[in-house]
Amino acid sequence: MKFKDSVVEERFQYLHPLLQTILKQMDDFAKAKYGIELTLTATCSTSDEDRALGRKSDTHRTRRASDVRTRDLPESLIAELCAVFRKKYGNLGAKLNNQAQLIVYRPHGTGPHLHIQLNRKYAQPEMKYVTT
Repeated sequence: MKFKDSVVEERFQYLHPLLQTILKQMDDFAKAKYGIELTLTATCSTSDEDRALGRKSDTHRTRRASDVRTRDLPESLIAELCAVFRKKYGNLGAKLNNQAQLIVYRPHGTGPHLHIQLNRKYAQPEMKYVTT
């Protein structure tokens, strides 16, 4: 698994352990089937960072969401990741319009990406991060 930058890499350790497991399995799937390593572009965040990005949800602040870059992935891999992991872990996803949504893939945020999110019951306390 690759990381967009050192901040995303450092904060990966603070994600909910279940989310870490799902992300590692997604990366293993992509490597085994396509020879591609996934890139995480966002993990945990602060309130200030969320405001700057215009985020409406607290999923990143509560350490239950991460984003995977898709701009360099084949559409077939994106479709398989969504299908396989929604089937395997879909019931763990955050509620959106009263339905569990583990993976959100539609134009949103700062660019095309897979937003992987756990249900609110997996929320962790917000943390203060020091970025060097």
